[in-house]
Amino acid sequence: MTTPTNCCSVCGGVTTSAGAVDFNKSGADWFEGERQFPVSDEVVAFRRCGACGFMFTPFFNDWSEADFKARVYNADYVLADPPFLVERPSRLAAYLADVLGDALPEVSLLDFGAGEGRMVEELRGLGLVHGTVYDPYHAESPLPEGRHELVTAFEVVEHVPDQGALFDQLCDLVAPGGMLLLSTLLQPVDIGSIGAGWWYACPRNGHLAFHTAESLSTLLEARGFTVVSLSAELHMASKGPARLLRRFQEAEQALAVSGSQGSGPGPRRADGPTSTGTGDA
Repeated sequence: MTTPTNCCSVCGGVTTSAGAVDFNKSGADWFEGERQFPVSDEVVAFRRCGACGFMFTPFFNDWSEADFKARVYNADYVLADPPFLVERPSRLAAYLADVLGDALPEVSLLDFGAGEGRMVEELRGLGLVHGTVYDPYHAESPLPEGRHELVTAFEVVEHVPDQGALFDQLCDLVAPGGMLLLSTLLQPVDIGSIGAGWWYACPRNGHLAFHTAESLSTLLEARGFTVVSLSAELHMASKGPARLLRRFQEAEQALAVSGSQGSGPGPRRADGPTSTGTGDA
């Protein structure tokens, strides 16, 4: 049964308007202090669930993979997300190598939504032996068969219209005793007032789905996984005991993934910026 457009696809709750922005609003607008793309005539309206808090836009629901490639993940995508090509994957590789330490050569890792695959490439140079990538838009690699001890999905969740199908896929890729490590920025405490004005709600980046701790837990617990958030941005989940969990829990560094915040892991500023001058809440 298809969930009505105005109902929450996570919990089925009633949703209300969370404001609207133009299609060309990008995440880089906030960090650069100016618009990166001209204002678009296309209006992208967001809704938010009154029960679990999940916020989303149905704007992209009927888009094909070809639509996303042509209009979002094209040659100009790096203007919307400058850390995408080099800074973020390099930072993530350094973080994972540090946390995994001597376990790195033993780990079977799948980077889901890997972009150009740079993170795994750098990890191979640091000792990773069993590393694969999947990304239908950039690396254009097929989804590998089998399950993996560590499945990473950095800055992926907020890009996918069908959250149920995404989490089915992610959870199915985790081997027994393995874990899922994902990043997606949870909504800030003032989301009720800023709504679509939140800097992270940026359609030109392909950002279309935003979680609260409750909505993220709802999706993972329905699939038998327990989720623990290391920060407002970084989350790990497993189905029972996983040998790698403690390594991430004990890591002293918090990782800033979404924004342009330097070349290495380190404390981020709260939840990142909570509002922006672009768009209307």
